[in-house]
Amino acid sequence: MKKHLFLLPGLNTAKELSDLLENSGIDHDRIHIAHEDHTRAMKYHLNDLNFLEETDTIHSGERGFMIGIVLAAVTGFFTYNLLDGHPAGGIGTVFACLIALGFPTWLGGMIGASSDNYRLQPYHDHIQQGGAVVMVDINNPIEKERLNETIKHYAPARAAGTTSGFDNPFSGQLIPRKHLS
Repeated sequence: MKKHLFLLPGLNTAKELSDLLENSGIDHDRIHIAHEDHTRAMKYHLNDLNFLEETDTIHSGERGFMIGIVLAAVTGFFTYNLLDGHPAGGIGTVFACLIALGFPTWLGGMIGASSDNYRLQPYHDHIQQGGAVVMVDINNPIEKERLNETIKHYAPARAAGTTSGFDNPFSGQLIPRKHLS
């Protein structure tokens, strides 16, 4: 699945574009709006981003998990050798590995909870100035053709690129940008 991103000057134009896309046959649940005024977005019956879509919790948690795997392997090696022959050596090693895996995962999620989603970081200033980012999930060529036809006839929409619908822990900035709203 690909996410197509479009920049719009405000929530009113995002509502118009959302209606046009729905009329062209794109499902309402595939259109997501990033805007600083969540109450107005809900009042317009738009798919506002939820907490996990707006923040970098999952993405940063995945990064923490990858670091945790390395730490758990190193911790397991040293703990096993340190407790070799001890009756509780196996349990101690497993416990130490779980701590070494869990803490970086938790810490990554907490850092991500206070940061913008890596897909939205380039548009942070646009959103803070009252603009909107419309993300449309496209699965097949028919939907893509409908999207292109609709966007071609809607002047306020500026294409901002495409991104994968799946989180890639290797993409985005190394240090996430702090979430202000």
